[in-house]
Amino acid sequence: MLGKLGQAFAALASRDPVARLAAVERTLAEGWSAQAFDESRTPAARGHAAAQYRLGQMYEHAEGVVQSIADAVHWYRLGAAQGDLASQVRLGLIYFIEPPAPAGITTQDGERSVEAPLGGALAQFFPHGIAIRQDYAEALIWNRLAAEQGSAEAQARLGHQLALGLGTPCDPVEAERWFSMAAAQNHAEGQLGLGLLYAGSYDTPPDLARAAHWLALAAGAGNRIAEYGFGKLLLHGEGIGRDAAAAIRLLQRSAAQDYAPAMYLLAMIHWRGEGTASDSGMAETWLRRAAVRGHAEASCALAELLLERPDDDGVEAAALLRERAEAGNKRAAAALAELYVFGRGVPRDAGEAERWQALSHAESRPETLTMLASLYAEGISVDQNFEAAAGLLLEAADQGNVDALYNLGSLHVQGKGVPLDVEVAKRFYREAARLGSAEAAFQLGLLLAAETGDMQKHEAAAACFARAAKAGHQRALVNLGLLLVEGAGVPRNRARGLAFLEKAARAGEPTAQSALGYQLAAGAEGQPDHLAAREWIEPAAAAGDADAQAWMGDCCRLGLVGSPNFADAELWYRRAAAQGHVGAIVLLATAIESIEEKTAEIQVEAFGLWLAAASAGDASAQYHVGRCYRDGSGCDADSEAAILWFERAAELGNEAARAALSVHASVVAASIADQTQAT
Repeated sequence: MLGKLGQAFAALASRDPVARLAAVERTLAEGWSAQAFDESRTPAARGHAAAQYRLGQMYEHAEGVVQSIADAVHWYRLGAAQGDLASQVRLGLIYFIEPPAPAGITTQDGERSVEAPLGGALAQFFPHGIAIRQDYAEALIWNRLAAEQGSAEAQARLGHQLALGLGTPCDPVEAERWFSMAAAQNHAEGQLGLGLLYAGSYDTPPDLARAAHWLALAAGAGNRIAEYGFGKLLLHGEGIGRDAAAAIRLLQRSAAQDYAPAMYLLAMIHWRGEGTASDSGMAETWLRRAAVRGHAEASCALAELLLERPDDDGVEAAALLRERAEAGNKRAAAALAELYVFGRGVPRDAGEAERWQALSHAESRPETLTMLASLYAEGISVDQNFEAAAGLLLEAADQGNVDALYNLGSLHVQGKGVPLDVEVAKRFYREAARLGSAEAAFQLGLLLAAETGDMQKHEAAAACFARAAKAGHQRALVNLGLLLVEGAGVPRNRARGLAFLEKAARAGEPTAQSALGYQLAAGAEGQPDHLAAREWIEPAAAAGDADAQAWMGDCCRLGLVGSPNFADAELWYRRAAAQGHVGAIVLLATAIESIEEKTAEIQVEAFGLWLAAASAGDASAQYHVGRCYRDGSGCDADSEAAILWFERAAELGNEAARAALSVHASVVAASIADQTQAT
């Protein structure tokens, strides 16, 4: 009798859900998870809320059953509908964070939610689907229900949804209320929420002292985001006294919890040496750790750190930047464009540079845009395209880049890729000069000085040259000196002008050396000083100044300083002629023509020199080319070509050419008369 009674009580106990759940926990503790799962199904199926929650946990954490978040949600929903707080809290979290599908499930079925059951064989294992989509509206429902029941976790999460407008309109006031309720329970997430709210992270007015208070409490509880946030405040002394050492300790604690932003900030601290010794090696270590965890800015910064090293080939930096640029990071796209512009780590490629620059939008540095424009202007690694160059320069100029402004002025002077417009060019030069470009001031001065007859413009030109000269621009110093010597646009002051020329000449400016020499050779009041002139002109000639070389030829030929030296004269004339100096070419040709016994080679050389000068527009040379064609001297005789060159020279007023044409006309007339008489 007593035995049967004991069995009856045991049977009753087995039907008590609380007792069944206690038995489940004991079975789990003993390691029999599959048996525990089976034992929990009965009370859950009979509607016991706590059992439904426990069964949901088993599905979520794979205790005795294949992991299935969707099945877990199914049981949590049943429990939550009965007011089970734990189930409501769990649902609020799951819909807030979008947990992953079970490991190994990669089909499109992984996209399905609990509301979309699977078909086929998978339905046997996952009757309620595979994955749960993130759903802030659904999260809001369960977080609010749990928050109203007093769950600090749900209160903090509801505060974040209200602060960020996730599934509900933004309401910072209501968010603050829920954060405060969670914080009152010493919940770190609630304290964090208040800290972020007062720090202005939710577009709220900052109150950094209150932010520091709440972030410090959350950081003290080990919250990694709070450790990071409070560390930033300590680092910069915002809302609290500055303490770099304490900030670094907090950031290290946050980084130890795998928080990538803390790793990135630690890298920046070590890179800049803020509150600690600068250590690029340590910075690189932290940047690599953050970059591996997907921190985009860390990848970009790591690339920049590597590129700072002169011996780095740029290959790894380019790979890092490409990965982030392809993911849409504008900063990375801009930096990658720069590598393609300069050909570092990747081939120099203007097309690729422009493609990445376009993706970077306003992130590209104006210096990069200007260099890219130069590639298009010079046709380096891309077809020459002045229009594309002008467009890039305009973009850089809009950012105030001096070089871009100057180059736009030059394009408008030449009419390349833009309309030829000197006034527009002046405008760009003027702005570049205002921003400190000595070359722009010089070019503006040249344009103004070219406007003959306008003294006001000449005065402005002198001012431009003076500004450029003050910045060390040697050619501007030369032009300013010449203006003073000639009294063009400024009161004439020969002595001061020569002083400016000498200053530039002593700095090694060939143009100044030759200009000073010419002034000394011309002399003051008809008193030339050829010896002093040669002192300045010869270095300019040696540096390649064609005019100076021609003058040196004259100096040696005429014996302006010492005895004539025709051998040296010929050498100087030939150097000037090689650079297209017409006067030197004509003198050489004349000297060769004066040789009494001219070989065929000498005649060919003379003809070549005459032709070079004639092509440059020298009337005398044009006459001699015509004579050579007429006489067959150094070339095949060609009467038609001779007449053509005689006519060109005659148009320029060459009397010898006119006489030759007159003789030719007489010969032709006589020939016609003879033919008529014979007929």
